[in-house]
Amino acid sequence: MKTEIFATTIIMVGILLTGFQVVYAQVLDRDVEAPTPGLNGTAPPNVSIDISPLESLPINGTVTMSLEDVVDTNMNEIPPPGVTVIISDEAVTVTNHDVTIEEPDTETQTEEPETE
Repeated sequence: MKTEIFATTIIMVGILLTGFQVVYAQVLDRDVEAPTPGLNGTAPPNVSIDISPLESLPINGTVTMSLEDVVDTNMNEIPPPGVTVIISDEAVTVTNHDVTIEEPDTETQTEEPETE
């Protein structure tokens, strides 16, 4: 009888713990509006990405989402210290790892005008 109660308690605690992990909001959320009828048939759907840098990141500390077919990005919060949001032309990345952005190598030459 005690082992059945113990086993049931462990199962319920396991369900309870995994249930809390599902409740968290997502750092990156893809919103797709229904396609609207256009002049020449159906127009493509409006796709946007909502960025919530205050939400918990996964264990690896990084979330990336493709910007394919995305027409808008929304970020309503300022990222907390230690969290970086990178928006490139291909993807959105939210990370808590150190990020180094390298400047392109451009040589600036200052030539003095020749005097005659």
